[in-house]
Amino acid sequence: MKRLACVVVAAAAAGVAGNADASDAGQAAVDEVSQAIYFDLMDNWLYTHAGDNRGFGPEHDLARDNIVFLMESYGLTVTLEPFEYSGNTYYNVVATKVGTLYPDQEYILGAHFDSVDNPGADDDASGVALMLEVARIIGPYDSEYTIRFIAFDREEQGLIGSTAYVAAHAGADILGMLQSDMIAHDPDTNHARLYGRTQSNDLKNAVGAAIEEYSSGLTWDDYGPSYGSDHKPFEDAGYQACQLKENIVNPYYHTPEDNIDNPDCINWDYVHMMVRSAVGWIVDEAQVQYPVDGLKFVYPDGLPEFIAPSGGTMMRVEVSGMGDTVPQPGTGLLHYDVGAGWESVPMEIVSDNVYDAVFPSAVCGDDVLFYVSAEAVGGQVYTHPANAPANHHSVPAAYGYAAALEFNFDDDPGWMMEGEWAFGQPTGQGGTSYGNPDPTGGFTGENVYGINLNGDYSTDIGGPFYVTSGAIDCSELSHASLHFQRWLNADYQPYVNETVEISNDGSSWTLLWSNGSSEIADNAWVEQSLDIADIADGQPAVYVRWGHEIGQSGAWAYSGWNIDDVQITALDCNDPCPADANGDGLVNIDDVFAVLAAWGACDDCPEDINDDGMVDIDDVFEVLGAWGPCP
Repeated sequence: MKRLACVVVAAAAAGVAGNADASDAGQAAVDEVSQAIYFDLMDNWLYTHAGDNRGFGPEHDLARDNIVFLMESYGLTVTLEPFEYSGNTYYNVVATKVGTLYPDQEYILGAHFDSVDNPGADDDASGVALMLEVARIIGPYDSEYTIRFIAFDREEQGLIGSTAYVAAHAGADILGMLQSDMIAHDPDTNHARLYGRTQSNDLKNAVGAAIEEYSSGLTWDDYGPSYGSDHKPFEDAGYQACQLKENIVNPYYHTPEDNIDNPDCINWDYVHMMVRSAVGWIVDEAQVQYPVDGLKFVYPDGLPEFIAPSGGTMMRVEVSGMGDTVPQPGTGLLHYDVGAGWESVPMEIVSDNVYDAVFPSAVCGDDVLFYVSAEAVGGQVYTHPANAPANHHSVPAAYGYAAALEFNFDDDPGWMMEGEWAFGQPTGQGGTSYGNPDPTGGFTGENVYGINLNGDYSTDIGGPFYVTSGAIDCSELSHASLHFQRWLNADYQPYVNETVEISNDGSSWTLLWSNGSSEIADNAWVEQSLDIADIADGQPAVYVRWGHEIGQSGAWAYSGWNIDDVQITALDCNDPCPADANGDGLVNIDDVFAVLAAWGACDDCPEDINDDGMVDIDDVFEVLGAWGPCP
């Protein structure tokens, strides 16, 4: 399956997030940050004046509706995602710009729009206004990666909205999440703080680099973990996430004096620099195509999702000029690294400034690195991605993904169980007071692994109790992922802890997923997907376990875990069309010619169709027998 068609722009002097140099696109976007517009957002849209109340007061819903209106006016797709808290339904505002190259990989810029029954100008209308100003500036322009702007609700009651969001989007490919929370009060230090765990160091360094290059006056430091803002549930789920925060904590926060009528509350020059930093970060990180002089690279069929190990995968590339830049025909190059260093080859010329890049063979399971380049009239070279080869595309050599192992639980696999874990058919009971009942069968078939298949779990303190798989041989797997169907109802942490963990030795365990500070109440089967490549790839004995623990007294009884259809997928190295010697998707006379050109002994060459170490008449017969389109 191919990616969506996409358009990208490369600038000769552009850099990437985390590098020492600002990009042309980033600098152009940052220069559009308006202090006047930011002030208008705070003054007229977000209810930050004395007497306003975005906690449980009337301005709460009005501010939410204004955020929806503004995000839609910036050209973004906006949804209200519901969650339950204290018997009421609340909504996170989620505005999305879908990526042109990598629609399934995303960056998130977040803030929370609720307050502690006060105007909450700094906490956290300041972060919401930052998010809105970023969205206004980049809204009209394509980005290679998907960007989500999320205004979370009920942060002040314990990160309820963000926890619900993470639970509802289990398995999302989130590359980085930046939470802007209290970013506008700093009397005179011109210093920013970044909070996050060590797992988020790469993200913090990238945001810090943007502060250095784009803020026009801020410095920053890494202040380590913080658990009081909406980045925490993302880190709990294993993502890189961090909080951007002012250096001097606002003395008025959580009081009625946190309002813009208080002259000591907001430093407008300081927050202007914070907004510039966020704009520069997201432009570089998500590769927003903010217009600058340069060459535009269009991939009308998208980037390849896989490179055929046998070689021959083709990628159409169209090059055109931006601004005053004019492309020089015939100068397109494909640059690739299949493990032996960078090599460069001319792309096949289709017409002026239209090319087909043809990829070489590669070892199945390895990542192929690549970028393209072309010259402008006058000789200046432009690359995509910009700042190549330090910045480049990466795609695995494979024929796709395939299920390497499946457990459908038609029969009991004999996994080790503790506590209330059981194997069999759930009876549709439980959910008497909280959450939903168990299902009455599996996602497929009758059986599941679950907690108390006949009702709610016990609320006696104890555990963690696990159901643990037997040893799974992943020694031949690459890019492994774990998939399973879940029907889960559970109280939130710290009362109840639900986990998924993995080990490649049976003793040291890595947390893949856990519930957070909001209940989970599935009323249907939900597929959950988790990346296990770092732990499982190439390992002969991999174990997966699902955990259940009553962490402290006061837990409420829910119906608990139900698990079915556990599957591990990995890259597929079985060529579905070995007779396609030239890799163009057709078995025809061109493949016969390719076999004839490679006649003789060979070592793992694509023209050896029957894989006997010789290219000979038997391979010609193989081609003739498979004549036509590849399956």
